Amino acid sequence: MNDFFKKIFGHQAKETQRATSINSEVQLFLNEFINEAINTKEGYSIKLSGLEHYKVLKSKSEVFKKDIIHLLIYYKNIGYQGINNIWAKESYFVKDVFSKLLSLLMRSSDLTFDENELLQFSKELTAKKKDYFYTSQWPIIPFLSRVEKIVQKNGLTPKLKQSLNDIQKLISNQGYIYADETKALNKIKLIKEGPKQFSVSGRDKLGKAILDTTKAFKGEKQDAFISLLNHFSKGREKSAPTNVWLKDVQTQIEVIGRKFLITSFISWIGLIIQLLKEIHKDKSYEFTFASDENIQLLRSAIWMSSLLNDDNLNQAVEDLGLWSFKKLPGHGAVSVKLGNACIYAFSKLPYKDGVSRLTKFRMKIKYPSVQSLITKAIVRVAEAEGKTMDEIEELAVQDFKLNDDYQLIKKFDSYKGIITIIDSSTVTLLWENEKGKQIKTIPKYVRDNFLAELRIFKKHVKDIQSNLSAQRNRIEKIFLSKRKWTYSQWEELYLENKLLAFFGTKLIWNFTVSNKTISAIFHKGKFVNTQGEINIDYKKSIVELWHPVTASVKEVELWRAWLLENQVKQPFKQAHREVYIVTDAEKATNSYSNRYAAHIIRQHIFNALCRERGWRYQLQGQWDSHNIPTLYIPSWKYRIEFWTDTEGVYDSANDMGIFNYLQTDQVRFYDENNQVNMIDVPAIVFSEAMRDVDLFVGVTSIGADPNWRDGGEERYHGYWSSFSFGELATSGLERKALLENLIPKLQIKEQCSFEGNFLVVIGKLRIYKIHMGSGNILMKPNDQYLCIVADRKKEANVFLPFEGDSTLSTILSKAFMLANDDKIKDKTITSQIKRY
Repeated sequence: MNDFFKKIFGHQAKETQRATSINSEVQLFLNEFINEAINTKEGYSIKLSGLEHYKVLKSKSEVFKKDIIHLLIYYKNIGYQGINNIWAKESYFVKDVFSKLLSLLMRSSDLTFDENELLQFSKELTAKKKDYFYTSQWPIIPFLSRVEKIVQKNGLTPKLKQSLNDIQKLISNQGYIYADETKALNKIKLIKEGPKQFSVSGRDKLGKAILDTTKAFKGEKQDAFISLLNHFSKGREKSAPTNVWLKDVQTQIEVIGRKFLITSFISWIGLIIQLLKEIHKDKSYEFTFASDENIQLLRSAIWMSSLLNDDNLNQAVEDLGLWSFKKLPGHGAVSVKLGNACIYAFSKLPYKDGVSRLTKFRMKIKYPSVQSLITKAIVRVAEAEGKTMDEIEELAVQDFKLNDDYQLIKKFDSYKGIITIIDSSTVTLLWENEKGKQIKTIPKYVRDNFLAELRIFKKHVKDIQSNLSAQRNRIEKIFLSKRKWTYSQWEELYLENKLLAFFGTKLIWNFTVSNKTISAIFHKGKFVNTQGEINIDYKKSIVELWHPVTASVKEVELWRAWLLENQVKQPFKQAHREVYIVTDAEKATNSYSNRYAAHIIRQHIFNALCRERGWRYQLQGQWDSHNIPTLYIPSWKYRIEFWTDTEGVYDSANDMGIFNYLQTDQVRFYDENNQVNMIDVPAIVFSEAMRDVDLFVGVTSIGADPNWRDGGEERYHGYWSSFSFGELATSGLERKALLENLIPKLQIKEQCSFEGNFLVVIGKLRIYKIHMGSGNILMKPNDQYLCIVADRKKEANVFLPFEGDSTLSTILSKAFMLANDDKIKDKTITSQIKRY
């Protein structure tokens, strides 16, 4: 290391020398690099590959890049904070940049290192005693990969072995060994010991099952299976198998037998799923469900499952993936390694099988890193098929052989099982006996004689349900995807595929022929608009999903009336979708919107809703955790930020230091280059983004909690009251408009009226005012608050022209209940009503 620093700092340089004495091209470039990173950072992280200085660095010589690596290691060792400590306030971020840049350079394919250079790096890495050494903050893994290649080529020399021992000692001397440290130690052990025959730990259930499988073979087949397990032990440091690895596995399948492998792998996976279920049931923080060597063997079996491509095995892999990624309180995902293996396996299946499972994963698993991994997997499949990601996701949707009534019917001798799609969140299973009479329970004859077939048939209920949810979410996102189809493409997808037809026949579409565009819906076997049949050659049209922001007010009103008249229930709000336009206040502030500022929201619910709606956000707490909820819209190349503040809620944290609440602030829009003024944001981008923000506030505000008044913090009571009974946001105004249309058609119409922002219900005992924004209730004559917690199982039996507005359903349920307040039996409610 001294030779290098003599070169950089001059002959008088010492490790303790101040950075101010450095005068070199390398040091100057790195300083400029860090300054650019600081000036362009978002939150506490950054993508270095987007920096101009990184692009320049890529064009520099190999010697220059290696000098940067040496300097970065030196800076990290001395805790460098810039000349005159100019980066002191950004020390956390700067250290992160050092670590990321080191890792990128050490992994760079255009750099080669000989043994002496690697020894020098090892010496520098271990030169200074470190009280806290986290492998993730140093380029240990890429460094070890470089050493591994040298060793594979030339063998392990005594000097290299000593350098590995030094790094091993540095890692092992830490107080706690995390996953990254374990990975590094395992890699060092593998390099020093070299490849060896597989090992199985018999101390856990998985290991015992693997050993039992091995013993079940005799002779040549046992030798072949042991050879396969030896192959499984290879690549344990890889995140995915190589093509060579897969090719070698393929040759073993026919020798051992597909059926035996499938049965064995399903059995192994079943054991692990059961263990994961037990861990989640017990909410264990410390647990070991299988040893590292056994996990590696199972992971390899999952990789291999893509070559076997068996329906039952694929389903087992899907179940394992979901359980592996399921969040355990205080821990997170139980096994990212197994979960990632499942994602890889699906990406290698024929796309009809794999992509639909990946789409379900993306809907159910909300970790941003996993979402990114799934998206990349789907993109790889799409590119291999010569299609876009949108196209491949649509083509991969299973239709489950549904009939025109969206039913799956299976005969069990004289009995019939009937699975029916009711709406995008409800799938039922009913039975018909030999006389054609419908029954709800499974006939005893079917249970006794068709157990295996029954198990598969019942599973279709969950499969159809999960696919419906995934497709509903995907289709709603089409509003912002600029997606278009030729009519023949659209017909194949949204009419011929019966699962997608459930959505396609309930949504409104734009059909464009020769620059003429009309909106229509497929109803009772034909395309109609609000006036009747359409008179264009729609088979030559280009099709798009209709959005009310692109339509006239009159057209929107006609479609809303048509849906009510024809009793068509849309899977999500389309015709009744809230439309948000730039207000005068937003034109005045110009570069940001304060429309949803100054609200108090519940952070944990907000975090969950952000993930559901595709926004990137991480929980904030009493540590360095600031980040901005952000939505990326790739098709428009836009980024939307919803700023939040924690200053006023810093003392409201749970036992883990996580804030219970946030204060909302500005909404800002950015294109790929700059912040965009409100008036210049594309209408549909503005409307959809603000709709999400309205949803965030409407659902997560403390004002939406009916119990808050009795148990919430006193300092927020004023805000709670103003939200619960104040002015209506856009969603509340849309809800009011629909209620004004619905109420006159209901049995309780004579007892209902409208008073400002309230639906007024005249009961037998009191008069009630239900706020059409929050759903909260005041009672006349003294505006006494009435707390009623909604019961989702007792929603009013009223036709609504869309799914998904739980507040609207709650308001209607409360209205029906309070119109007959003399029949209420719940004492927690009646005691409030009778209290004057």
